Amino acid sequence: MYLAGNTSLQLNYSLELDQDSCNKLHIFFKDTVKDVIAVSDTVVCAMNVLFSFIAVFANIIILYALCKASSLHSPSKALLCSLALSDLGVGAIVQPLFVAYRWAHINDNLPELCTAGIISHIEGSHFSAVSFLTMTAISLDRFLALLLRVRYHSVVTLKRVLAVLLVIWVLSGVWASLWAINQRIYSFISILLIPICFLIALFSYIKIYFCLRRQTILMRRHAHASTSVETLNGGGGTPSQIRYRKSVISMFYLFCAFLLSYLPYLSHKILVGILGWRTSMSVLFSFGLTLVYVNSSLNPLIYCWRITEIKQLVISILCATKTAIWSAGNIVTPATPNEKQS
Repeated sequence: MYLAGNTSLQLNYSLELDQDSCNKLHIFFKDTVKDVIAVSDTVVCAMNVLFSFIAVFANIIILYALCKASSLHSPSKALLCSLALSDLGVGAIVQPLFVAYRWAHINDNLPELCTAGIISHIEGSHFSAVSFLTMTAISLDRFLALLLRVRYHSVVTLKRVLAVLLVIWVLSGVWASLWAINQRIYSFISILLIPICFLIALFSYIKIYFCLRRQTILMRRHAHASTSVETLNGGGGTPSQIRYRKSVISMFYLFCAFLLSYLPYLSHKILVGILGWRTSMSVLFSFGLTLVYVNSSLNPLIYCWRITEIKQLVISILCATKTAIWSAGNIVTPATPNEKQS
C-alpha cells in the first residue's frame, strides 16, 4: 500500500492537464539527467510487461486450482482466492497502466502521463490494500484456528469470511479513490491502517509461535522416546497439528514475501522525506513499485511450493494444457487440390 505526495490533486477535464497536476506523481520534465531516467524507465517497462504476463497466467491457474482443491477448509480457500484475485488484478490492470505511465514519461506526453499515472496509482492502491488486509485476515484466521480449536469450524464459516472479504474489497476501493478526492483523509487512513494491520498480523504469528512451541515442549515431556525423536525432527504431533503447522508456515512465508517486496518502495518514501526529491529518487521510485508488483508473480510460486495439493493440481493443469496444445499442433489438415498436384 503506497502513499501519495503532499500536494492535492486537481483534475481539469475540460482543458489540457497542466504540469502542476502531475507533481504528486513525481514527474519533473526539467531533469538534467533525463537520459538516465529514460533508460531506467525503459527497463522498468520491460520488466512490468514480462511480469504482467506471468502474474496473469500464474494467478488464473492458481484460482482454478484453488476451486478444485478439496483438502483446504472453505474459509481459508476463500481468503487465498481473494489474495490470488488481487494479484491477478495487479497483473491485468495495474502493471499495464504503470507501463503506459512510465512510457508517457519517456516521451514527455503529459496528458497521457497524468491519466495513466492517476488511474494506475488508484488501482494499485486498491489492490495493494486488498492484499494487505487479506494477509491480515489470513493471520487472524490461523490464530482463531488455534484459539478456538473445536469451535473454529462453527465460528469461522464461509458466509462470514465472504462478508469480511466483501467489506475489504469495497473499503479498499473507497480508500484508494480518496487519493483523487481528499489527500489528507487518504494519508490519515494510510498512516493509521498500515501499522494496525501489521501489528495485528505480527501479534497473531507471535502468539501462534509460542502456542506451538509450548505444545511441542509438552509433547516432548509426555511422549515416548520414539515420538520425542520424531518431534525433534519436526514430524511430531497429530496429522491435524502437522497440517496446521505447515499452513501457518506457508501463510507466514506469504506475509514475509509481501513485506520484503515493499522494502525498496518504503525506503524511497523515507529517503524522500529526509533528503527531499532528487533525480535518483525517480529511478528508485520506478524500481520500488516494480518490485511491489513482482510480488503478484511470486505468490503463485509460494502456493505451489508450500501447498501440496495446489502443486499437484497446477502440474496436472500444465500437463493437460501442454497435451492439448501438442495435439492441436499435430492435427493434419487436408491438402488442397493444388497441393496434391504439386
